[in-house]
Amino acid sequence: TRYNARANRYVAGTRWGTATQIETDNTGHAGYPSIAMDSSGNAIAVWGQSDGTRNNVWANRYVAGSGWGTAVLLENDNAGDASPGPVVMDANGNAMVAWSQSDGTRTNAWASRYVAGTGWGTATLIETDNAGDVSIPSIALNASGHAAAVWHQSDGTRTNIWANRYNAGPGWGTA
Repeated sequence: TRYNARANRYVAGTRWGTATQIETDNTGHAGYPSIAMDSSGNAIAVWGQSDGTRNNVWANRYVAGSGWGTAVLLENDNAGDASPGPVVMDANGNAMVAWSQSDGTRTNAWASRYVAGTGWGTATLIETDNAGDVSIPSIALNASGHAAAVWHQSDGTRTNIWANRYNAGPGWGTA
């Protein structure tokens, strides 16, 4: 009936476990998964999933020894479709994800940060150049909690590469 988001864990010497469904929204298909793991074996999975009207960005956290938690919707702009980029995680369990999302007029670059022990922060618009659509966001995170995001963005004539930097504390800069 629909594609679901599932995960499985490989343990050295034990082999693969049993696949686990990590989302419970049965309205529409799930796809475009990305996963990252910290040095303790905890992981965060991110995927896109349709709610029957538009595609949204979801995440779920795996805690080593406990299993998967409850899926969390990362974005809340229901004007248009969202498409997740990769999720990245540092050794301490903090994570970042970037995605592209339509506001009904154009597609913009967004990001959200996961802080171990606190959870996901509010989705943040990381670019404000409304000349054209954003696509193919990517993100990197270092051990100090600083991140960099890059994406393609049309200016109406050509496609350019844009970037923004996240500094732990003050947050995102200017694209």
